[in-house]
Amino acid sequence: MEELLNVLASEARMQQAVAMNTLENGVHVFVYPLDSGMLVALGASPDMGLQAAAVLKKRADDLPRFGAWLPAMFNDGSLYLLRRMTEHGDDMSSLSAEQWDAAGELLS
Repeated sequence: MEELLNVLASEARMQQAVAMNTLENGVHVFVYPLDSGMLVALGASPDMGLQAAAVLKKRADDLPRFGAWLPAMFNDGSLYLLRRMTEHGDDMSSLSAEQWDAAGELLS
């Protein structure tokens, strides 16, 4: 996942636009460049049937684990978990496998 994130971040920086990929399980990953860092999101389209209330409850029940992922619902009904990544020169901070797993669990 870290390699995919780095590729998307590089593409987003060069294009100054959202870079997106869809994983095998249908989850979308996107990266959006900010003035200082990147916005990373994992999420699903409305047809995946995620319920915002369930995601919010699961997050609230374990804020130390899930609190860094901020839920957002887009106008089309898609639900994403957002997280800000900081950059250090040309390097972007990476997410640990545990942090990716937490996001995946929130979306399940």
